[in-house]
Amino acid sequence: MNIFISHSSNESKIASELCQVLESNGNTCFIAPRDIRSGYEYAEEITNGLDGSEAVLLVLSKGANQSPHVLREVERAVTKSIPILVYKVEEVQLTKSMEYFLMTHQWMAAGEHSYEDVLRCIRQLEEGKTAEKMDSTRVEKERDEDNQKIAKRVILVMGILLVVSIVSLILVFANKPNPQSTEVTNQITKESPKKNSQETVKEELPEQTDVDIKMGDTIVMGKYNGEDIFWRVLRLSEDGTKATVVSRDVITVKAYDAPDSGTYNRDEKENYSFSGTAVDTDMKLQAFVRGNSNWETSNIRTWLNSSSENVEYEGQVPSSAAMADGRNGYHTEKGFLCNFTEEERGLIQETQIETKGNALAEEEMITTRDKVFLLSQDELKWFEEANVSLLAEPTQGAIANNQTSWYQDYCVDMGVKHMMWWLRDPVETSSSKCYLVGNGYHEENIYDWEVGVESFGIRPAMIIAVTSDIQVEKK
Repeated sequence: MNIFISHSSNESKIASELCQVLESNGNTCFIAPRDIRSGYEYAEEITNGLDGSEAVLLVLSKGANQSPHVLREVERAVTKSIPILVYKVEEVQLTKSMEYFLMTHQWMAAGEHSYEDVLRCIRQLEEGKTAEKMDSTRVEKERDEDNQKIAKRVILVMGILLVVSIVSLILVFANKPNPQSTEVTNQITKESPKKNSQETVKEELPEQTDVDIKMGDTIVMGKYNGEDIFWRVLRLSEDGTKATVVSRDVITVKAYDAPDSGTYNRDEKENYSFSGTAVDTDMKLQAFVRGNSNWETSNIRTWLNSSSENVEYEGQVPSSAAMADGRNGYHTEKGFLCNFTEEERGLIQETQIETKGNALAEEEMITTRDKVFLLSQDELKWFEEANVSLLAEPTQGAIANNQTSWYQDYCVDMGVKHMMWWLRDPVETSSSKCYLVGNGYHEENIYDWEVGVESFGIRPAMIIAVTSDIQVEKK
């Protein structure tokens, strides 16, 4: 197994000893500075070492806890879905950032576990990966068998359709009307009134306008935090009467959903901050203490679609006390649609939204009707089609009202102006994680995170009627 050993320089001796134990038992380790090739960029070598690993062994100490290099290695492993085994060599109060990344990974304390115990855990990880591969092979075989069955059915159906088509043609020619009767029928049709059908069409189609709006354009509609909201046009209906738009900027920083326990990662019985507890396998408990990734019942959907000054939430309200870092509560904030005039709200079209279910869902896809929504991974292709960037900066209002330090620590301090923002679709194997669009710091820009973490941005989307009231920003 390929293992990346992450450690601070103060724990080089322990890390080297662990490396020796692992490699003497058939594993391959990447450990700095030993495996940094001469003449190559240090950061690139570390990234390549992480990307080529199947597990990360973190030697956790006070030095590692405070090291920005170790934090970036841990972050990279999490975004790549590489399992992390934490070997804690001293008591340490984790930074909030490190806690975010390590809360769901396996821990071992040096005082209670030997190097052999670490080796045993690595073997268990390897056995788990082998089992996954075997299961994958079985699934592929079953899929091939299903495809063969489907192909046979398709051939049978096509044969039946061919026979039906031939019979239909014979009947058509046998009952072909004479020219005289056809002429009479055409005359009747020409003289028949069409008033009712024309009225129906007028009722169903939005009024045509002369508004010159194109994909990629920016329009202005609504206000938030006292600032105009700018929207980018991602799609247009074929007749040009409807436009799908997304906010140009991250307009606010909020959690997707607050945990019903009322305190993140805790209930009356236990603190579930780290792995090795029932929360890792009990999906109901996971959603209860970390927030539920179900779009239909989420706090963020309720807030986005409310035009009330006092929003009514299902279950736990999104208060600061319920959030991971105790910040950015929004249960006392008026609904998002309160920031639009009555005329603007009239342009927003309620539409049917399809969203994948999470690990607790009974259905693979869940249908809702929303005026305002978050985008899904599948819908991100619209950005490319409209030549609009996925990356988004926060507004000044979003920065001013954000009480967490995430944007400063992991965007600004790293030379990045953009902010990560929530998508609506959940991670299928979890009940408490959703996907995010990243800030562009890494080439791969899709992440997943616990929905009760309040450090990520909101970019609402909606479908609007295109009328002369639409204000298109001049370039």
